[in-house]
Amino acid sequence: MQVRHLNKIIYFSFFLLAFCQTAYSQIDRKQIKTADSLFQANRLLEAEKIYRLNLPKALSESENIKLKLAFISKAKNDYVRELYFLSSIHAKENSYAIAKRLEEIGARHNLTGYEITLIDQIEWIYFALFPYITGILLILGLYGVTILILKFRRRRRIRKVQISYLLAYFLLVLIYANFPGFLHYGIITTDKAYLREFASAAAPVKQILKKGNRINYWNTKDVWVTCFQDGQIGYIKASDYTPID
Repeated sequence: MQVRHLNKIIYFSFFLLAFCQTAYSQIDRKQIKTADSLFQANRLLEAEKIYRLNLPKALSESENIKLKLAFISKAKNDYVRELYFLSSIHAKENSYAIAKRLEEIGARHNLTGYEITLIDQIEWIYFALFPYITGILLILGLYGVTILILKFRRRRRIRKVQISYLLAYFLLVLIYANFPGFLHYGIITTDKAYLREFASAAAPVKQILKKGNRINYWNTKDVWVTCFQDGQIGYIKASDYTPID
């Protein structure tokens, strides 16, 4: 009897959770629809408030919302926010149109970090061929796993080096699948940021970065961030930039 009651409680809890999530999702869509209507009516500031409020929750529509927020930022002549939203899209799925727009804004305001580089071209190929190459790599990996399973079932000797090669192969596939995630971008949000030789306020300044410059960073320690800018590795204060997500 207690088990039956427990099952009913669990079932009701799952039902209530699903219902709440569906209702919550519907509320978000209604708000976004309202924002879209305001956007089309050129009531951009009202639309911006709703878009920014819902951006963290509307994952499936985040790219579309960021594009509209970039347009609104352009209308407000806020080029730093426009760069931020476009760079956020660029970091997730690099495309020629976004990269070209970023390069144009960067050149207009004499900013660095937005030039189309070899990495951009590699990413264009990566995103264009990703489904096909990933499918082929996984099929080859599964073929290797199948061979080892057949050997095991036939009680044939499996050498450790074969398992090591297979694990290394899947590790490379994992790295390939997450390649864009290894590139971390940030945008300078203070009027000046000093790129220093080492992580100290007393360190010599390599370069002064303007507000709006985009950096490539990969490590944070205390208040200092290791970054790569114009072919130089240096350190800036974490408070001087905003990470692009």
